[in-house]
Amino acid sequence: MKDRVDDRNGRISAVFLFPHPPVILREIGNGREEAARATIDACRKAAGIAASLDTETIVIISPHAPRFSDWIFAYDNRILSGTFERFGAPALALSAFQDTEYLRECVGEFRSLGIASGWPGQELMDRIDGGASLDHGVLVPLYWLRKACPSAALVAIAPAFGTPRQVWKAGSALAAAARSAGRRVCVIASGDLSHKVSAESPYGMAAEGEQFDRLVTGAFESGDFSRLLDLPSSFREAAAECGLDSLLTALGALYADNGLSPSDSLPQGLRSTLSSYEAPFGIGYAVAGICLSSASCSDPVRIARTTIESFVRTGNCPDPSAFLKLEKREFPARAGCFVSLKKDGALRGCIGTISPVRETLQSEIMRNAVSACSEDPRFDPVRPEELAELEISVDILSEPEKIASRSQLDPSRYGVIVSSGYKRGLLLPDLEGVDTVEEQLAIACRKAGIGPDEHFDMERFTVERHR
Repeated sequence: MKDRVDDRNGRISAVFLFPHPPVILREIGNGREEAARATIDACRKAAGIAASLDTETIVIISPHAPRFSDWIFAYDNRILSGTFERFGAPALALSAFQDTEYLRECVGEFRSLGIASGWPGQELMDRIDGGASLDHGVLVPLYWLRKACPSAALVAIAPAFGTPRQVWKAGSALAAAARSAGRRVCVIASGDLSHKVSAESPYGMAAEGEQFDRLVTGAFESGDFSRLLDLPSSFREAAAECGLDSLLTALGALYADNGLSPSDSLPQGLRSTLSSYEAPFGIGYAVAGICLSSASCSDPVRIARTTIESFVRTGNCPDPSAFLKLEKREFPARAGCFVSLKKDGALRGCIGTISPVRETLQSEIMRNAVSACSEDPRFDPVRPEELAELEISVDILSEPEKIASRSQLDPSRYGVIVSSGYKRGLLLPDLEGVDTVEEQLAIACRKAGIGPDEHFDMERFTVERHR
């Protein structure tokens, strides 16, 4: 193994579970895919989250790649490609550049665990159905990920072979390789759940099918994956599942990257989420993931959520240097902003600044985030047990402009500032239940303490809303 290149950025940034039925692709489903609409939407969302993490390398672990009892198979070519010809769509082809350096590190790390790995040679592959072409367990997740992460490189492997604990341990090689190669890696566990959930399945129905799916989806809902290590092989076989080894390998990578053992709870910075589950054809499809608790958010929301979680739990704000990337994006250096919190659809706190009072936008967001969760006089401070339930949005305000007429207002597009002497009130645009200019002005004046007969000046502004 070579010396570590860049331990600062090399890590497993997220793990996702993707199902892989070709029928959910519209080019193949021809309308049947609509029965799995929740799965499709969740796959698209998960791919977007992977993109938001600045993923450099995607590892897809497919149970339909060639599997050997003493070898972890890896596709190996400068460009990895495949088609859906076997599923009646030969024109639907996908390809991606391979991350050859990262794959080399993975092979070395697997060997350090006593596991042979890599490409077994063209002579053997010529005797395997499909040869060097990517299998559908890789291609279906790649369908969504290539659109969201077009610049990310790909590594495609089979799961490890062995007992559940051996498979889990093998995943640690992916984490070690990420550190060695200095890569931000997103690991995709490709796999359907039970193929025998209901009588709709062409494989028949078994009681173990629904039980297995409840165990896997429940693990993502609770964040406790240790029970998956103790499932008897007879139970798994009766459930006719194909994704557990992929998932265990991926979990092993994430846990090793965070210094966790299988029995450990996820740390506060990681959130386990079940995005969707359905079994429209009698086969269980789950889309789920584990990533940074704010990973599904845009950068301003990530700053706000991380600040709130740190402040509520410890009384301290995180190091501002963690958010330096914000200034490299398309954001103003300074701006007023509002941080809004909702819980169960109801407002839980909202504090902001009309004009910037801090040196940077990130400092503005951090200060207003603390105020929204702890200083809004309408609400008690946010408690630690509420954090997971909060919906957070950040509105970045444009420079206000004075207006002379109400006709220049539109509550769906413009926020409004009203002022009379020292009294001043603001209302953000595009708020639920505020449909007319009259309603908008009445609420803004009430917030300012301006009476119905008082004269007031008006300013309007736009916001860039981040959720």
